[in-house]
Amino acid sequence: MPDRSYVLVLNWNGWADTLTCLESLLRSTGFDARIVVWDNGSTDGSSEYVAAWARGEIDAIPVLPAELRGRVHPPVPKPVNLAIRSPDEADGGESVVLVRGDRNLGYAGGNNAAMRWALARPDCGWLWILNNDIVVDADTGARLWQAVRDDPHDRPAGTHIYHLDDPRRLQACGGQRLGRGPLVAPRYVDRIEAADYLTGASLFLSRRRAEQLGFFNEDYFLNAEDLEYTYPYGRAFARAHPGMPPFLVAGKVWHRESSSQSRNRYLHTYYFTRNLLYASRRISPVHGLATFANAVARIGLALLRREPQAARGILRGIRDFRAGVVGAWREAP
Repeated sequence: MPDRSYVLVLNWNGWADTLTCLESLLRSTGFDARIVVWDNGSTDGSSEYVAAWARGEIDAIPVLPAELRGRVHPPVPKPVNLAIRSPDEADGGESVVLVRGDRNLGYAGGNNAAMRWALARPDCGWLWILNNDIVVDADTGARLWQAVRDDPHDRPAGTHIYHLDDPRRLQACGGQRLGRGPLVAPRYVDRIEAADYLTGASLFLSRRRAEQLGFFNEDYFLNAEDLEYTYPYGRAFARAHPGMPPFLVAGKVWHRESSSQSRNRYLHTYYFTRNLLYASRRISPVHGLATFANAVARIGLALLRREPQAARGILRGIRDFRAGVVGAWREAP
């Protein structure tokens, strides 16, 4: 089996975060990896900024706590062996490649496109799906690769994820729980045994496992696609191997949660609400009913907190779920 890892970093109008992520990835040790930045039709000049960074003309200038600055500074030596290509352009094998898509495919579509691009390369044996708003520890890639490579069950792996702005505070141990009882309201967990699924912020898996799981559900566009991607596998694994965690966890990263979504509270609550309703209904009718009731209650809670944009997003999410709307948000007729 090929044993080169492909790190897939999705960028959409977030070149500053992406440069920081790349600086930390290029400090990786013991890890034979190729970095693929899939640009989701950015309009902020991301490709030009990444190219200028690779030539050494600009540096990543992140705002980071002091204890994380050594993960990205001083800058790695330049130039970086970078190529910028269109999705169907011939591949030259560069160590870092930015593939420039022509439109925003969302989290699901963008990562699917990057996965297809990587899996078309015969040397690709492992995939590391990684948010662009993440800083990685230098040995994390090697730890993930060793954990999955040596696992007889070929389980997917997550990482210990810490808050970027509070580096010692754990955000997640690889994954999340569905919620309490039949309510699908994801909560981060602090031990891998408690995870019902792996979060897509940092997801490492073998080529064989990726081909078995397939691709993210593009109906979601943004949010909940990682739940549907790994939850059914986790449930089936738990039935087949009682008492054994379905997932692995290795290494450490720091994550600025919802970096892109926080720019628009309305859209964040819209996608979160609509997609959790779809995902919960697919788990079971009882989960669907409990999650629907919770969504309705959250409208009132948002209004009490004087968050009208959040309330509007939740309401629109419920309406579009009932109407069967999928994919990217669009203006109401």
